[in-house]
Amino acid sequence: MSQNQNELREKLNITIASGLVAKAIAAKTGIATDYLSRFKNGHICLCEDDADRLEAYLDKVVIPD
Repeated sequence: MSQNQNELREKLNITIASGLVAKAIAAKTGIATDYLSRFKNGHICLCEDDADRLEAYLDKVVIPD
């Protein structure tokens, strides 16, 4: 598994733990909820296009403290 995918997975898990639900992330990125869930739990890697879209979205997300 690529280091970049692991970093992206960690960022996704932190974002979800901070209060943003996976269903909303899936809707905004166009990644199917079940794929996002499997990625989040370490069962699959995302294709490059999905990973790029997820990374771009997570880079823009700001969750207030």
